[in-house]
Amino acid sequence: MTRSKISRPSGEPPQEATVIAPAHSAKSSSTGNAASPGPAFTDHLTLEGVIGQGGVGRVYLAWDENIGRQVAVKEILEYHDDAESASDLDAALRNSFIHEAKITGRLEHPGIIPIYELGCREQHGPYYVMKYVKGATLEESFRKCRQSDPDNSYSQCIALLDTLIDVCDALAYAHSKGVIHRDIKPSNIITGKFGETIILDWGLAQVIDDQDNTQFYRQAISQQRHTFSDSSTSTAVGTPRYMAPEQLAGKACKASDVYSLGVILFRILCGRLPYQGSAEEIEQHLASSAPSPSVLQFNPSAAPELAAICAKAMAKDPQQRFSDAGELVQQLKAFRDGRMVDIYAYTRRELLQRFIARNKLLLIMLGALLAAVIGGAGFSLHYAMQMEQARNEAENALVTITAFGEIAQKQARGIAKAISSGADSLYSDLRHAAVQLGRLNGKSPVSEQQILARLQKNYPRFSSFTVIDADTLPTDFSLGWKTVAQTYDAPLARMEQGRLSLVFRVPIVRQGQIKQYLDAEMFPEQVIPALFPVTPESQSQPKDIWIMRNDGLIIYDKNPRYTGTNIFTAPSSQQSPTLLAFAKQTLSSDDGIGYYSFAENQQKVDKIAAWDTVLEDRALENHRRLCLPDA
Repeated sequence: MTRSKISRPSGEPPQEATVIAPAHSAKSSSTGNAASPGPAFTDHLTLEGVIGQGGVGRVYLAWDENIGRQVAVKEILEYHDDAESASDLDAALRNSFIHEAKITGRLEHPGIIPIYELGCREQHGPYYVMKYVKGATLEESFRKCRQSDPDNSYSQCIALLDTLIDVCDALAYAHSKGVIHRDIKPSNIITGKFGETIILDWGLAQVIDDQDNTQFYRQAISQQRHTFSDSSTSTAVGTPRYMAPEQLAGKACKASDVYSLGVILFRILCGRLPYQGSAEEIEQHLASSAPSPSVLQFNPSAAPELAAICAKAMAKDPQQRFSDAGELVQQLKAFRDGRMVDIYAYTRRELLQRFIARNKLLLIMLGALLAAVIGGAGFSLHYAMQMEQARNEAENALVTITAFGEIAQKQARGIAKAISSGADSLYSDLRHAAVQLGRLNGKSPVSEQQILARLQKNYPRFSSFTVIDADTLPTDFSLGWKTVAQTYDAPLARMEQGRLSLVFRVPIVRQGQIKQYLDAEMFPEQVIPALFPVTPESQSQPKDIWIMRNDGLIIYDKNPRYTGTNIFTAPSSQQSPTLLAFAKQTLSSDDGIGYYSFAENQQKVDKIAAWDTVLEDRALENHRRLCLPDA
């Protein structure tokens, strides 16, 4: 790696070596006319080989015996082969060498090579010890990109943007200290095996300002006098392909380093330098008033933000560039991180594309959410319409049910009233006949058969009227879930050949004792329907009438197969909880309207029923229930 030092107006002087730790073998030998170094450099440094050499300096690989590590040692070369002429070393060259070591050592940053020691050997001159960095220079990385497949060359070059950002960070630190490098180029940038990026060769570094007037600044200003970095000189220094136009006149500032960084960015984006040719031809391009070449001229597919950053960094007027490396690195990091680049004027389309690219997941989620909202709104509207329709249907059904319930309740009351009236008449006639039977004797004008015949004539639907002795009274009256006492004002039930019969019984009293009973027996399906009142409602909407005793016994049902079953114990009723609940409801309320369902022929049958209670106005006041379900 060499640094060209350009003098005006006489042309280009000899080159000065500034090579530090390239990726070569540690045992490489010296080249050219340089003398082979001895094994012992100082009392604690043992030389292992020459790393590189230039016009005025040589870099060794050495072993530090005190620490036990490899280091790089740089010393100034002699102008003559014999040691006697060592005292004739140019004072400016010596001062510049010492200035390089001190300014590099004082810039403590991970991206700047650390200096371990500065010394001087008798008859050899000054030297300094620095960190030995194993890695490749940025120039070697560019060379690999150029030699790779053209399809992958650009992607490999653009990957070097991170290295350039690290260089900008290190240089921004130096600029914050008022120090400029003046010779930034790929051969002075090395990347280590573990990702570290280090700026080498600070031999032309110059301290130009420090607003705080720190000790660092005062010492640096003092030590750079009578060196190549002396700000009072107008000598053009730098490497023509990377130097800023103002450096041709021996002037440099922080923006000058920014220009060199812009040239490196141009090479990353285009794979070539902005100016090519001899040093004189490049000087002519730099001195001309024509603007610097555009990245898009050589690579139209380059990112427009990077092209804009490069154009500003390579502006020929220092006032139009970034003021220092810190401003440049902010823009590069913004691009790398996907943020807005301040100096680039985005079009609306580009802003939209950036927004979509940066918020792709959010947009997908929002799109899914929007689709869900639209879909949900559609479903909600659909279900709202269905609910509204269901509500209207429910309201209409409620009106219908209410109407059916009112009609059924009216019929139930009419039937209950008719049954109650018929039962009262029957018991009245039975008690009157029992009194007559109790008074029979040989002088009576009527006989037992005549009394019974008259009852049969008045109640032709009854199957029989009989007189039974008290000591032969049948005891097979139950069929309910509880034992039914022998009472005289409520019908008793029994099964005869699978057929339910009801018996109305009153006692026959003779001489103050019950000797016999008068029984009136009938089959419900023959007698009860005759008691149903005929109304316009019952004719237009016939009902499924069933009558239940207070112990759950169904003593009448329009469907004959249910007559004689007990609603609380029948298997079919156990399978219908709603029917059992309805039956219990009829026991707890004298009248009302309810609902129940049951399975019939493997089909579900729903019923809306109204009921009323027949209360016997007798001593025990037993209950008989009348239910009229709506089919």
